[in-house]
Amino acid sequence: MKIKKLTDQQIARMPEFRDRWLKIGLSTDPTDRPRAEAAIAAMYRAAGTAPPRKIVWCGSPLSQGLTRAVILDKRMWASVRASVGASVRASVGASVWASVGASVWASVGASVRASAGASVWASIWASVGDSVGDSVRASVWASVRASVGDSVGDSVGDSVQASVGDSAYGQHDAGWLAFYEFFRETCALNEQTEKLSGLTELAKSAGWALPHSGICWVSERHSLLVRNAGGRLHSLVGPAVRYPDGWKIYAVNGTRVPGEWIETPGFLTAKVALTHANIEQRRAGCEILGWAKVLTEINAVTVDADRDPEIGTLLRADLPDAPGSQFLKVHCPTGRDFCIPVPADCKRAREAWNWTWARDEAAKLPEVSA
Repeated sequence: MKIKKLTDQQIARMPEFRDRWLKIGLSTDPTDRPRAEAAIAAMYRAAGTAPPRKIVWCGSPLSQGLTRAVILDKRMWASVRASVGASVRASVGASVWASVGASVWASVGASVRASAGASVWASIWASVGDSVGDSVRASVWASVRASVGDSVGDSVGDSVQASVGDSAYGQHDAGWLAFYEFFRETCALNEQTEKLSGLTELAKSAGWALPHSGICWVSERHSLLVRNAGGRLHSLVGPAVRYPDGWKIYAVNGTRVPGEWIETPGFLTAKVALTHANIEQRRAGCEILGWAKVLTEINAVTVDADRDPEIGTLLRADLPDAPGSQFLKVHCPTGRDFCIPVPADCKRAREAWNWTWARDEAAKLPEVSA
């Protein structure tokens, strides 16, 4: 018989699963190695292959990828490379997910899929996935790739970067695992979700894992995780993420920044921030310095100031790579100040504000006398 409707009691438990899996995904507790190693054996069995003969523990996803790359390059394990996709990685990852998804949906009626399914997604999968997947895992993913870009040889670097996509993400798979555990526990879909038991246990006990035939590399959890009120990685006083082996990720309101911008006094100046190649990192650099200091350093002059602080102040300054630039300094209701580049021919702050909303005529404000 299919489940055609979730009960009020089942629906009422959605926040429980959301909160439980947010805690799992963001945990900085030490890894439970025995539990994780048992989980890895279960993952391999779900993939239809023998558990690994060797489990190698690493201090971070970066050292995990580096260790795998060095071993594979040194020993030339062509047979291992060839067997991974079909026998372990594909089954442990996407195909297990797809199999479980099909099994779960086959057990619930169309009305549950259409209504309750969307509710569970919104309450659990999306909320946990946004906080853990989009913010933390994506940053770790990008940081692994960036960390090996200029520091190791091409072959090793390519292998480390490839390891990101080859991994099971342990606690950072919290978003989608929470979704299926809800159905497992509240709807007794035990058989339908059994293949996920290893991945679920790994998420509850460790970080990333790189499964291969006969060997699996596993990362410790992060030992430090700092976020802002919106759930994005953020710290102005040190790393936002740190792993036990010392690998760190620095971020300001979700944007990754060079470590020396945070750790080295005097390194970051308005010139360094405003000439940085990445536009988002320029903005983050200015936030680290504070706009008052940036404006002082670049000798900004006021062109026009509106009475409404949310409309802002039109400023002109000679930026390091763009003399005669104009930008609008606005005060956000959140309490933060922003500077937005605007055309050099704007004469009034209100004109510049309207320009930022030019795509929406209804948002334009009339000119008023000063």
